[in-house]
Amino acid sequence: MIAKENATEEKAIAWRLIERIHGQTEAVVKHRPDWRTTPKADTSVLMTFSKTSQLFYDVSKKDLELFASYRRAFIIFLVGSHKDVFIVPTEVLSEHIESHGLNASQEYGDYKLHLIRDYRGSSFRELPSLNLAPYFNQYAQLL
Repeated sequence: MIAKENATEEKAIAWRLIERIHGQTEAVVKHRPDWRTTPKADTSVLMTFSKTSQLFYDVSKKDLELFASYRRAFIIFLVGSHKDVFIVPTEVLSEHIESHGLNASQEYGDYKLHLIRDYRGSSFRELPSLNLAPYFNQYAQLL
């Protein structure tokens, strides 16, 4: 029997794991519950979810620009579960987006990233040089 993927439940579990590391997190703005900062506001975390059958993420160009103002900033890509995540520093993601010359969509201002998992490992189709292996389930880097 395949477990049903529930974005709300999986995000809640992942936030509890993060709060074990940092303590209580705070939403930056009320209408963005998946963007939080640590109590000292020096670390920014954005969480995004995709079902394993879709493996598709939108990353906002504006968000990446906003996150640059934080000393430490991460995007957490949940792949159907809090146990299957890539925790990528936004600085690294931004550098790869820039080096590949990706353009944000004109309609929404975001980058469309499709996760590829095969015998070579994991990467985004649009950013093949970004090896995601070092970021797999690396909650500890949030310390």
